[in-house]
Amino acid sequence: ERVARRGGSGTPLAGRASLREPMLTAMAQEGETFLQSYATLRRGLADSDLEPRASGTLSTSFAFLPQGFFSGLRTDCNRIDPNAEPTSLRGQNLDPALRACEAMVVTYPYARAFEDRLQAGREQRAYQRATASCEDGAAIAAYAAAYPAGRFRPLVDTFGLDCGRARDRQDEARRRQEDEARRRQDEERSRQDEARRRQEELERQMAEARRAQEEQRRRDEERRQQAAQQRTTIGSNAGWTLNYSTALLEVSPLMNDQYDPQKESYTTIWYSRQHGQQVMMYVQVSPNQRCGSAQQFITEQIRPRRGQVTRAQDVTSAPLRTGFVLEGRGTAITQGNFDDRSFYDFASVRRDDRSTITNVGGRFPAEYGELYRAELLRMMNSMQLPNRDVFANRCG
Repeated sequence: ERVARRGGSGTPLAGRASLREPMLTAMAQEGETFLQSYATLRRGLADSDLEPRASGTLSTSFAFLPQGFFSGLRTDCNRIDPNAEPTSLRGQNLDPALRACEAMVVTYPYARAFEDRLQAGREQRAYQRATASCEDGAAIAAYAAAYPAGRFRPLVDTFGLDCGRARDRQDEARRRQEDEARRRQDEERSRQDEARRRQEELERQMAEARRAQEEQRRRDEERRQQAAQQRTTIGSNAGWTLNYSTALLEVSPLMNDQYDPQKESYTTIWYSRQHGQQVMMYVQVSPNQRCGSAQQFITEQIRPRRGQVTRAQDVTSAPLRTGFVLEGRGTAITQGNFDDRSFYDFASVRRDDRSTITNVGGRFPAEYGELYRAELLRMMNSMQLPNRDVFANRCG
């Protein structure tokens, strides 16, 4: 909520345009419960004109990210052990794991675990280079400059001293081999230059990827704003009404409150104006043949045609109704085969008469989930159901 107050000394509060950054900070704490997330959010908003409001109780079992979430992700980045023993690093190729860490830091900029593994891996690789050869004094100096208090500093210093003693014993031999040493140094400089060029190219590509992500987010935000401004109301012979975004969706001409005499059902389907039939929203009102609960309907009729479930719970949509939500990823294409789209299904029945099932849902590509899930929830929030269902008194 926006609050009309000033700071302790009468100074004005920061006018935050969005809850996004403090909310993401609260959500990104591994193992922090919902109650603790609320406290984190309050601290993050203390000097602003936004103030969170909470219900009487908040969960102490739910967490946005469980403890050890990032360390449990399947990524080569987690192969880097920040406490690895020096002997275990000999001959180990750290480059694939470091590339994975660089990618994970971009994907999860708020995950300290990946940043820590990236920095540890870079130090380990610098240690490998520093202790690879006495001929590479630059690598030893580079480690000392970059990690003056590093884990491997004593080992690198000892290695450097041993190399110095060896050089003292081999001065005469090195003088005879100066030409060869210069050639190796030139090659090493070329290798380092090539490594720097590769690093610069990688950084350029990462910057381009970040710019592309920002552009996509901007386009999505424009679509959301456009969708919020262009809405129309639609109704059904089954008695319900709702409004939807005409900028995002259009009603299927073949399924505009279509009545199926065999199933005695009324069905309305929307498709995306931009993504076509990849996106489908629907409302279906039909007789509750088994006179069971909304959960029973979802379990028997919907769940067998869905893949991975991330949410399944009772939802109270109105005092006189009970409901059940099923959410996840993967909808049936053929028997045993599922696509990769996200899905959201909500079934609702009246408490006093279970004769009618109202099923509202949607399927959409996961990469557009934030846009279309938000629109589906707006449609559901605007939905008005009749005081008396169309298939009343069938369940006794």
